[in-house]
Amino acid sequence: MDFSRIRTAMDVDALQTKKVTLFGAGASVGLSLDLTRCGVSHWQLLDPDVVGFENPQRQGHDPGQIGQPKVEAVATRIREINPSAVVETVPLDVTGWTDEQTQALFAATDLFIAATDSFVAQAFVNRMALLRNVPAVFIGIYAGGLGAEVVWIDPRRRDCCFRCLCSKRYEVQKEAHSGGKSLDPNSEGADIFSVRIPDAVAGQLVIGLLTLGAPNRYGRLIEQLGDRQFLQFSLSPDFKIAGRDILKEKLGIANDVESYFAWNSIAIADPDRGQLPCPDCETYRSHGFEQVDEAWRRVKPIEQVNGTQTAADLFGARPLESSVTL
Repeated sequence: MDFSRIRTAMDVDALQTKKVTLFGAGASVGLSLDLTRCGVSHWQLLDPDVVGFENPQRQGHDPGQIGQPKVEAVATRIREINPSAVVETVPLDVTGWTDEQTQALFAATDLFIAATDSFVAQAFVNRMALLRNVPAVFIGIYAGGLGAEVVWIDPRRRDCCFRCLCSKRYEVQKEAHSGGKSLDPNSEGADIFSVRIPDAVAGQLVIGLLTLGAPNRYGRLIEQLGDRQFLQFSLSPDFKIAGRDILKEKLGIANDVESYFAWNSIAIADPDRGQLPCPDCETYRSHGFEQVDEAWRRVKPIEQVNGTQTAADLFGARPLESSVTL
């Protein structure tokens, strides 16, 4: 493949050495193919589902692939673009596996992508990213395809994990699960255009995380974002959450601004407004949480610096207010 036209924008050589593990081989078809075109050459695809008659209209699968395992259908497309790509397919649901069982499966993973609306899968990917100490990107389409979110985490930094960022969501999901209910949104109304917009942003985040620090615009992307790990998009002028236009509120746009319409985005830090103690960070990162002056502070474990031990690091003060669901 000739990457000469994109080398000034991204570190293609680095991307060719990275392995991406993708959960969900449905709506993410376009994302995986676009990342392949950018140089990602090592893939691990996980999805227990097969291509159905309803999939080609919104997921990028071809009609001729109906009946095939989704992971095999995507693997074929990846190899058509890059015949030398290494693609491992796992047509299984591994979200029930123990941490010990996943050690060998994800041993070489450099980054996880959770391209699924399954909360169980999202929570699993968060734990695996923390366990492996590698970044992860989470993509979600809201009901009706009217809005979307992309969340990124990098355990190598001191930032929040997915559970920290969406703590209230975990609480609500746990309550629903105890009552035998699922809150996972269905794909009704989520057309292919609703999928492609957040996928395009997620793809850029993937490249930014895989080539962090490279002397180009993608290498600088994550540093420019700082701790703004929660990205939200309006895909329609009808997009509202609990009757509120969240993006208009966050952007501070007055109601009489006629140029405001749709296809806008916000990048915010800690959307749940009050980082509560995170069980995943406590378990997989040995982080502690202390209450100091009406705020939660994250306590990083003692580290070795230049051969000497440093004291526990306190950072990330958050108010002890109730979380809000996005």
